[in-house]
Amino acid sequence: MKCDFISPSRRSARNTRGMTLPEMMVALGIAFMFLAIVGAIFLNGSRSFAALGNYVGMDQASRQALDQMTRDIRRAKDLISFSTNQIVFNYRGTTNLIYAWNPSTRQLTQWKTGDSKTNVLLSDCDSLKFSLYRSAPSVGGAFTETTMVSQGKSITVNWKCSRSVLGKRLTSEDMQQALIVIRNKPVL
Repeated sequence: MKCDFISPSRRSARNTRGMTLPEMMVALGIAFMFLAIVGAIFLNGSRSFAALGNYVGMDQASRQALDQMTRDIRRAKDLISFSTNQIVFNYRGTTNLIYAWNPSTRQLTQWKTGDSKTNVLLSDCDSLKFSLYRSAPSVGGAFTETTMVSQGKSITVNWKCSRSVLGKRLTSEDMQQALIVIRNKPVL
């Protein structure tokens, strides 16, 4: 009869030997999978955080541009020139106020004649369109669009801006639309 008795000194030596090669490979495989999952979660979280920060920045810039345009257009005396990408107002005396969108630079700029300073109100602007209406909308919400400067009493502006996030063009875009009434212009 064979005895399976192991001496205490031999038992402690067997327990302190370490892991076998297959055990080590399984443990490393599990560790690498865990690290890959943690890395993917971190990368996705970083992209989401950057996209959200980008969207907030674009929204803030859009709101500031819209506030500036609204203040200036409401103070303007009269509309002098109109096109879908540029509007010119008589601002004060001989000073004209000009808003222009340049599709090649993707910027909406604002400047006053006689002033050498040009303000960039929006950048990364993919599209922008001005529309001219005879008056503010009626009770039914109907607009009467016109192309005649002398008849224009209100302006709508629509734009769409987008930016790249971490080198990729993602759905990080901002769309704005506003109706601005030229308060000081007489209605004909």
